[in-house]
Amino acid sequence: MIKTLLKVIKKLFNSQLDFRTRLFNIMAIAGILISLITGIAGIFIGAGLNNLLLCMAAIVIAIVLLWYSFTRGKYQFCYMIVIIIVFLVLFSALFFSAGGYYSGMPSFFIFAVVFTVFMLEGKKTIVVVGLELAIYSSLCIYAYHNPDSIDFFDTEANLLVDIIIGFIFVSMALSITIALHFRVYTQRQKELEAARKQVEEFAKMKSELFAGISHEMRTPLTVMSTYAQFVAEQIRESGVNEQTMADLATISGEAKRLAEMANNTLKIFMTNSETSSGMQKKSLVDMLDISCRLVRLFEPVALRSGKKISVLINENTKDSSYGEEKTGEKLPQIFGDADALTQLVWNLLQNAIIHSEGKTITLNVEPDNDSVKVIVSDDGIGIDPGILPYIFERGVSGKKEGNGIGLSICRDIAKQHHGEISIISEPDKGTKVMVLLRSLAGG
Repeated sequence: MIKTLLKVIKKLFNSQLDFRTRLFNIMAIAGILISLITGIAGIFIGAGLNNLLLCMAAIVIAIVLLWYSFTRGKYQFCYMIVIIIVFLVLFSALFFSAGGYYSGMPSFFIFAVVFTVFMLEGKKTIVVVGLELAIYSSLCIYAYHNPDSIDFFDTEANLLVDIIIGFIFVSMALSITIALHFRVYTQRQKELEAARKQVEEFAKMKSELFAGISHEMRTPLTVMSTYAQFVAEQIRESGVNEQTMADLATISGEAKRLAEMANNTLKIFMTNSETSSGMQKKSLVDMLDISCRLVRLFEPVALRSGKKISVLINENTKDSSYGEEKTGEKLPQIFGDADALTQLVWNLLQNAIIHSEGKTITLNVEPDNDSVKVIVSDDGIGIDPGILPYIFERGVSGKKEGNGIGLSICRDIAKQHHGEISIISEPDKGTKVMVLLRSLAGG
């Protein structure tokens, strides 16, 4: 019996229910308890049979409405029934049978008005509350002019008991109601604040996503534009030759990479699982092949800027046939996303070419126990020491024309591959960026 009662109470005051629904349930239960206690107390203080019958009627009405609203969910209908039958009709009858304004009834009038405000909304609230105030005031005026219509209490003690009962239980009902209201309000405020922070986080993520996409797509477009100029010059000077075809192949390859970026971007919007984490496709990746291929791609661009890229592999300087002679300690392969790792080295080389005012850019790829270390250095003017501690943060750039995205992308890619990235830079001496990628073959 107790378990069933507790289960019913839990359902009646479930936090998922609408505030007004829970409020109605509170009012119904409070009405049952108040009517029961008032009826019992009325027996001892001589309130009369009519008072007892009216209290019992109030209990029956409250139980029926509570059951009906709980099973049918028609709370708006029940609100109006309570206001009409209980607040206006029943309270008016109790006013005459329970001492008039020389009793606890004025407290119940306040109870009725306050609960009406809580239950209704809009213009309906103003109209009904106005009607209640008019009726309750009229009852008091009528009782004043027609005292014979009121069943007054026999003794002052009985009057005091009735006033105290009405005051205590109405105060308790209103206190619980207001406390519930503030609790719901506080909960809603917390939910709104959490939602606001989530929206801000999503907006920030979206902004960073589009900034990253813009940055990553700009690089293949730059290469395509540069190689298109090469092709145009070659055709103009000597017609189509093998170099022309090679440059066209480079343009085609970059166009495919750009299309792949667009496809991956679409996947990010379509799923929030592995795709959104930045690890699109995992496989064993040869960082030497990636590095040498990118150097061959960037070499003409660097030469046009008056810079030269040199490659160090296992501390042995190589010529333009990058990577064809793989001597010394063999580099371990990295288990990860080849496209992302390509983007990492790409960003480092591009930064060195664009932001360095020096003449030499060095790419060093070497083993480090079971890891691979990729180092890109230049002999440019370096990075401002005041900016250096924040250089991997998005939006921070060593130059005014920079957008501060490339290195933050490199940091994210390194973290996604359980790696580390660091930077050393001295004014007028140059900059060195080091990336340590741990071999996780099969992991």
